[in-house]
Amino acid sequence: MKILKFIWTYLKDWKNWLTHSIIGVLILLVAFYLPVEPIYRVIILAVVVSFNILRMSLEKAKKNKES
Repeated sequence: MKILKFIWTYLKDWKNWLTHSIIGVLILLVAFYLPVEPIYRVIILAVVVSFNILRMSLEKAKKNKES
């Protein structure tokens, strides 16, 4: 149940949507000029998700520290 709550929180964050959108558009633009293999797309996606999770954790810790 914790995992579903975390996924829901992750999907509600507008910064995650913005980051994934920008990366997705960049991958598409690069793919038109230089084909990107699927494994690299998966790696980029994993890196973006990891950075977003780290950012969310830091924001939560900062918010808890301020309280």
